[in-house]
Amino acid sequence: MDLYPKVLNALYQNMLKYLAIVTCFLSLLSTIAAQKDWKIASDKDNITLWTKDFPNSEIKQFKLKTIIKADFDKAYSVLKDVERMNLWYDRVSSVTLLKRISPNEGIYLLEYGLPFPFENRVATIRGVIDYNKDKGKITVNTSYHPFEVPKNKSEMLQIKTIGSTWEVTKLPNGQIEIIHSGHMNPGGNIPNWLINDGVTSGPIKTIKAFKKRLAL
Repeated sequence: MDLYPKVLNALYQNMLKYLAIVTCFLSLLSTIAAQKDWKIASDKDNITLWTKDFPNSEIKQFKLKTIIKADFDKAYSVLKDVERMNLWYDRVSSVTLLKRISPNEGIYLLEYGLPFPFENRVATIRGVIDYNKDKGKITVNTSYHPFEVPKNKSEMLQIKTIGSTWEVTKLPNGQIEIIHSGHMNPGGNIPNWLINDGVTSGPIKTIKAFKKRLAL
């Protein structure tokens, strides 16, 4: 009589181990597949840029990685100063705080300057920054957030497919690693090839300007 429960328990434990192995294997396959989607678009000046198709779209998204010599706390200060990101972020011509949610979270109106003959666009963005000094890590997440646009810009075309992340890690010898990724579809009559061209050039301009900002 005592043997039957023991057999069931052994079978149950073996099943759990099997499921754990299968789950890990599927997760590994998913990670490998996701990594394969990224293609190097540029690799120079110690900046590597990858692109891949954004889901259900012909527009590309990007991921950039670089290591620079810079102060970790200064990087946090610059990233947190969202209303001045137009001084260094490519194509961002102005930033307006619409709502302060917390010291590290807010909703902003970003205006993007586009080349002639295309009209500028605006986007209402929710941004969150996390600063972990003990772990030497800064993370920033931004995404589209529906919000009332001020009257003086309410007639402008609005970008609703947009988002980005920043990961800044403190390294030895006064260096930091930066991983920045993002996507944006400005919509309207802009050709996809022109949008995708900006995906390969804009992030590099941004990170170089960010580096200069850190040196001030």
